[in-house]
Amino acid sequence: MSDRLIDAKKMKEFVYKVLLKAGVNRAGSKLVASSLVEGELYGFYSHGVMRLAHYLKRVKAGTIKKDPKVKIVKKTGCTALVDGGHGFGHAVSMTAVKEAIKLAGRFGVGMVGVKNSSHFGMAGVIALEAAKKDMICIAISHTDASVVPFGGRIPAIGTNPICVAVPCAKKHPVLLDMATSVASLGKIIVARKKGEAVPSDWGVDEEGVPVTDPAKIKYLLPMAGPKGYGLAFIVDILCGPLTGALFGVRLPRMYGDYDKFRMLGHMFIVINIKNFVPVKEFKKNVALMVEDIHGIPPAKGFSSVMVPGEREFASYEKNKKAGFALAEETCADLESIAAEYKVPLDILKK
Repeated sequence: MSDRLIDAKKMKEFVYKVLLKAGVNRAGSKLVASSLVEGELYGFYSHGVMRLAHYLKRVKAGTIKKDPKVKIVKKTGCTALVDGGHGFGHAVSMTAVKEAIKLAGRFGVGMVGVKNSSHFGMAGVIALEAAKKDMICIAISHTDASVVPFGGRIPAIGTNPICVAVPCAKKHPVLLDMATSVASLGKIIVARKKGEAVPSDWGVDEEGVPVTDPAKIKYLLPMAGPKGYGLAFIVDILCGPLTGALFGVRLPRMYGDYDKFRMLGHMFIVINIKNFVPVKEFKKNVALMVEDIHGIPPAKGFSSVMVPGEREFASYEKNKKAGFALAEETCADLESIAAEYKVPLDILKK
């Protein structure tokens, strides 16, 4: 199956049915299925269906709740705090960003923190909810410690992603979605599954020596040395101490501590553009910025200069139309899941 292309709609239906069979509530199953497939379409394979087996393992262990009580536990002015009830981060985060959008509509800015959550998939999927409403969204999350701080020997911070979605008078918004490490843990896992070498600045072995074999990578490295480390540290503060969640080395490991809730925190900041300038004017000017960048002569080895999100949206359109590929090991995982949950694996593009 690995050499065949996958149909996004069929894959979404498969994941949805599997999660229902696993006992996950309908709303959560729908959002997780959508997020995983959207990750594949955008080319974020590290946040795609390869995560399903892991999620199911946590559902079985009881450390991702099937029917969590997600609730807003505090609301003050333009801020709110959401308790995710240890549910799927995808669904918890959608609740939070929608609340942030409401607050931004009322106050101009909405800032919603989350505690007691779990991995929320591709951050861009969540942040784009605000862009659809002609608002800007900044979405951040911390993760368990897998990145060595600048000057350190062992991990103390996570890959702690930062995402910003910005409306634009072009076909697509501007979308920055990145880890504060050189590469995300998910990318390392994908490389392991494919048996591919990685750049030497992605990670180090137990002795702190840079390696290109992803199977030997024990710890990850921050992007841009002290700058990436500094960004990750601030993200951890905003998602940990500020929300009341755990933080840093105190966070349970995603892969390993299956008997513990993830205890993750997130933060969503939504800005209502019209409280500053007319939306039409803003989007037009962002489009002009994009055009200015496109007008820059490309360096040797490049065909063009792109803006954040451009490559991902091109991938989305291509994969939705033609289908997307999966690693052989991911296909094997899906076949095992299909057999266990008795859900037909009819996902190939015809």
